[in-house]
Amino acid sequence: MGKIVVIGAGPSGLSAGYHANLHHLDYMIYEQESQVGGLCRSIDKDGFLFDFSGHLLYLKNPYFINLVKDFLGRNLTRHRRNSFIYSHGVFTPYPFQANLYGLPPKVIKECLLEFVKSYYKNEDLPSSSYKSFYDWIIAKLGKGIGKHFMLPYNTKVWTVSPKELTCEWLSEFVPRPSLEEVFNGSFSAQEKEFGYNAFFYYPQMNGIQALSDAFAERMPNIKLNERLIWIHLGDKIVEFESGLKVEYEKLISTISLKKIVKKLKRRVPSTVIQAAENLKHTSLLILNLGVKGKALTDKHWVYVPEKKYIAYRVGCYSKFSKSMAPAGATSYYVEISYQRDWSIQKEEMINRAIQDMHQMRLICREKDIVVKNVQDVECAYVIFDKNYSENRRIVLNYLRENDIFSIGRYGNWEYSGIEEAMAQGKKVIENIICQ
Repeated sequence: MGKIVVIGAGPSGLSAGYHANLHHLDYMIYEQESQVGGLCRSIDKDGFLFDFSGHLLYLKNPYFINLVKDFLGRNLTRHRRNSFIYSHGVFTPYPFQANLYGLPPKVIKECLLEFVKSYYKNEDLPSSSYKSFYDWIIAKLGKGIGKHFMLPYNTKVWTVSPKELTCEWLSEFVPRPSLEEVFNGSFSAQEKEFGYNAFFYYPQMNGIQALSDAFAERMPNIKLNERLIWIHLGDKIVEFESGLKVEYEKLISTISLKKIVKKLKRRVPSTVIQAAENLKHTSLLILNLGVKGKALTDKHWVYVPEKKYIAYRVGCYSKFSKSMAPAGATSYYVEISYQRDWSIQKEEMINRAIQDMHQMRLICREKDIVVKNVQDVECAYVIFDKNYSENRRIVLNYLRENDIFSIGRYGNWEYSGIEEAMAQGKKVIENIICQ
């Protein structure tokens, strides 16, 4: 078998390289950054360790549970999720729809009444039966829960109305409690866990970078600081900014499906170019904060649905691991979704986010902030609009016809996590072997 070239050393690319190495294949990974990990990297700022927002390991597949445990050993810790929603001036446990207790009585009443109406009025259909995510919310959870959490929160995350989103991404991501569970969570606090992320793993030391580095230590063929500029389809050559040109037989790409078409050095069919241009996504502004004060919160992360607050979620790195902040300090990440074509003032957004953190009582005084770090991620969430499936299919099929396997969250243009990315890296190597 000829040479396999992997573009990108994020979780999917590293997994592809690792499994290629296991099978003694001829491969090489090329990464544009100076360290491996892609968005699963960690950076040190004045003693605070920051990831590119929350990158937690929700492991379900026994193969990857064992692989990660083997890689990280005693450096891997398992956590029971402690996440909340902040709305109406109070913190309530996640998910909102199963934990109404503690909200204002009028809000609880409205959510309960509308949930009961939807429960008896609507047949429990598969997610694919609903025209939009908005329709799914109203049918499955009711207008009250929609009004007070689901609609405002998802509008903030996706930057578009749920009416513009299909339900293709849902799977296990949005928990739907039973009628009894909604009532139980309305009149008292309940202990039952809901959702796919009730438990998660995280490295005890070195942040999520520990996993990326563990992968890299087990394979020799990684070349850093190589930025892809062209893919010559006819000659099967990849060309890098450094001037390096490399031949390949099979190309595995983890870069954005939207961007890869622009890297193809050939007359690409207009239908493929148009399909790639029509793929939509959000961008993400991440504000990392190092704050004086030990254990300022016991919460792993907090969902923030109300429009008056700029972030949609706030997380606490130092709650995942004490090593993420110096002794006597706490480290946070604040996530703000936006569209690149919006006219935004980033400094204004950051100042507003800090004020919101103070109002939510997650920081005591602004002068306690000792480190600020801002990361701007161009592609964060893939938007599942009505044309998503067809546009994605056209681009992926064209790439596959030209011996390019596009994998990972952005390469496969999907909503997924680290385990799914690793699984795709393993599967693509198995598929190449079987050809």
